[in-house]
Amino acid sequence: MIKRIPKRFYDDCIDCETLVPAIERETTSHYFIDTDAGDGDATAKETMGDFISRARYYADEQGFDLYVHGICKSAAATLRALGEVVPKRYPQ
Repeated sequence: MIKRIPKRFYDDCIDCETLVPAIERETTSHYFIDTDAGDGDATAKETMGDFISRARYYADEQGFDLYVHGICKSAAATLRALGEVVPKRYPQ
């Protein structure tokens, strides 16, 4: 399934070598990702599990410095776009 997510969190995942779903197309500030595609040898389930787990970690934002606040907000927006539960810090 194709989902539109913000670029900022996705790009941070690339920088940290996290498993990420495949990009189908992009706009200035969003990627359209394929949630049914894996990353290299990883299955789609493993890829999305890793990606969502990291998004939840950042969206919780406990103990992060202010310089990553934008990434934390982008992670919360990514969770919303994927239909996942977002921590109370960023209500839906």
